[in-house]
Amino acid sequence: MKASIHIFLLFSLLLLSCQEQDQPTASSEYVVEGWIEAGRHPIVKLTRSIPIPNTDKDDERLSLDSLENYIVRWARITISDGQQTVTLTGRMDDAFFPPYIYTTTSMKGQPGRTYTLTVYCNDRDPIVATTTIPQGSDGTLVDSLSVEPVSNSDTLFQVVAHVSIPPYPITYYRIFTNSDLDRSQDFHPSLLGVLRSDMIANGHIDVNQGRATLIFSNDDIKKELDYTPYFKQGDQVMVRFAQIDSTAYAFWRSFEDMLSLSRIPLFPATVNMPKTLPEAYGFWQGWNASYHSVIVGK
Repeated sequence: MKASIHIFLLFSLLLLSCQEQDQPTASSEYVVEGWIEAGRHPIVKLTRSIPIPNTDKDDERLSLDSLENYIVRWARITISDGQQTVTLTGRMDDAFFPPYIYTTTSMKGQPGRTYTLTVYCNDRDPIVATTTIPQGSDGTLVDSLSVEPVSNSDTLFQVVAHVSIPPYPITYYRIFTNSDLDRSQDFHPSLLGVLRSDMIANGHIDVNQGRATLIFSNDDIKKELDYTPYFKQGDQVMVRFAQIDSTAYAFWRSFEDMLSLSRIPLFPATVNMPKTLPEAYGFWQGWNASYHSVIVGK
């Protein structure tokens, strides 16, 4: 399914293998995963989508060996805020997946400011996208995190965010989590973590784990790794609570719907993720985020 392949390179939520070849095929498309947060440096990941091989042929079996061939290392990427334009530097970074990012220390995000991303590649016209970091609200939107035991389990816990968000005017949010900060700086989109302010009940939000990883086995059978929305005792959970704009909200809502449909055999996803970039997949988004941590079971 073509849509599933695009999701993999967008958010590192799908671990799919690729054809055993030296270079991506002509059907590969560019995938941009980029964001700029208030008070932080921008980060952009640039890859190519992985075309699904014809698994009926023995010479087109899926393999993880050539995954690195889909990382784009030699693009020129710039960001402009209307006052200055900076060029991002590409570098290896094992704290992210894929382990190659473009970034700069010459720019930090500012609330209310608009940022234009331009990706120059040799084989196509530039990819251009614009985003604005939401103004946010005074103070921290998340008052605290709490941990509650899951019924019928001695080892699983639910993390709950207690928030002070007025329902109107309508604002939009995306929750990300990381429970492996010692090894990774990647935050994974929390299951059911796409929110509108008028849909938050009683100021309590369940914070779930990121979605499970999908793989293709050597026998070409797609299966899902064991997944639970809950956390385990001893997990050190970092929560990124990001205010986003309506465009980003629509994108993440489609992303959630796509993942949900891909889990139901009787109602498979038959369309691709919507394109929010011209002639490319992925996103360029501005976030006004706050960070909160909790140790589960303590």
